Amino acid sequence: MDLSRVVALANGKGGVGKTSLTANLAGEFAREGSRVLVVDLDISGNLKLDLGLVDHAGDDAGKGIVDAIVDEEPLHIIKDVRPGIDWVPGGPRLNWLLPMTYGAGPGIPAGSVGEGWRKALGTAIAAGDYDMVLVDTPPGNRELQQMALTAARWILVPMKSDPASWEGLQVLGPLVAHARRDNPELQWLGMVLFGHQSTATRVRQNVLENLAGDEHDSIALFETSIRASEKTAQECRLQGLLVRELVDRASADPSERFKALRARRSDPTISVPESLPKSSTSMAGDYAELAAEVASRILKAEEAQL
Repeated sequence: MDLSRVVALANGKGGVGKTSLTANLAGEFAREGSRVLVVDLDISGNLKLDLGLVDHAGDDAGKGIVDAIVDEEPLHIIKDVRPGIDWVPGGPRLNWLLPMTYGAGPGIPAGSVGEGWRKALGTAIAAGDYDMVLVDTPPGNRELQQMALTAARWILVPMKSDPASWEGLQVLGPLVAHARRDNPELQWLGMVLFGHQSTATRVRQNVLENLAGDEHDSIALFETSIRASEKTAQECRLQGLLVRELVDRASADPSERFKALRARRSDPTISVPESLPKSSTSMAGDYAELAAEVASRILKAEEAQL
């Protein structure tokens, strides 16, 4: 089975941007013509928020993942949630897998959960002919993180500049070492700074200095980082849009704002479209550049193996 394009977004710390990166990178790859599968392995199931899929009829809260592993059913994939993007929903049903990871499930030997997930995902990739597979992993749930790493080729680590992010990276180290027993091709793709202020020029240097002499100094830091914009993040989730979609919608017809201003003279209840901060456009550019850099690293690695 070909898992060479499976990227697991992982960090032992929550709130570092895994879900936002998963959704928005998928959007950028699809925008450039790739077929993308996004997989939510988080019990919170928050990927549906970033994709605008709350209350989607196909959302099974992760049951399809459990059935694929335990009963060897085809993986439950919701097609075309965006042009070029398919989605495997996660959620609280993934809790059913946790005792099985210890071999406590009836008829489920220890270690078979990762093997079952690897088989299920590999079969789905072959059937869907995907160019990229992005897997959103849960923070603080080592069992599901381990399962994700068993069926991935690359690990993309979102980071913030706070010490907790570094602690989260330290948690990943042993999990990666363990996963490589069954998945020796697993590699670090790199770390990406997420949610930093564009004016904080010292942040990147601090990260590089922290890497020096660290056991993870072989993990390359991406040149591209994703800047912070709380307003943009809130608007994206409120409207169920990716950053690029939010920017495109706001800039599609700027005359609407002036039409609304005029209409409010006779009807004060008419809302005026709110302008986006300039950082929204910049953030959309960040995601586009990061997607290009991710693709470049993967292609370079593939060419080196020819």
